[in-house]
Amino acid sequence: MKFINEKVAYTKGLMDGLNIDETTNEGRILFQVMDILEDVVDALDGLTEAQEDLETYVEMVDDDLSDLEEFILDEDFLDDDDEDLDDDYYEVICPECGNVFITDFESFEDDSVVCPECGEPFILDETVSSCCGEDGCDCHQEV
Repeated sequence: MKFINEKVAYTKGLMDGLNIDETTNEGRILFQVMDILEDVVDALDGLTEAQEDLETYVEMVDDDLSDLEEFILDEDFLDDDDEDLDDDYYEVICPECGNVFITDFESFEDDSVVCPECGEPFILDETVSSCCGEDGCDCHQEV
């Protein structure tokens, strides 16, 4: 951007040095073109400044996001009891309404599961299998 400013300033200096008459048609056009060029340079300077501000802001947001990612993914963030989160939650199908939802390990262990859809409490029974009667089923239960 600096080179454009320099070229416009040099051209303005040339016009001033040539003592161009502003009362002639050619002089009025040249001075009008020079005014337009100066306005364009000012606008470009403003855009450059705005872009630099945006780049600074994006870098700050990126740094903050990186810090947040490190915090969330840090192993120290998890409690000792929550080392393997996949083992603490189970997918359950409500026998009343058929709603599929996720429940925590404590509810599974206490048999105190309540369906969030219909509100019916029920006891989890690990022996019931929904695959009976299917080809390749190994549970051998009658349908």
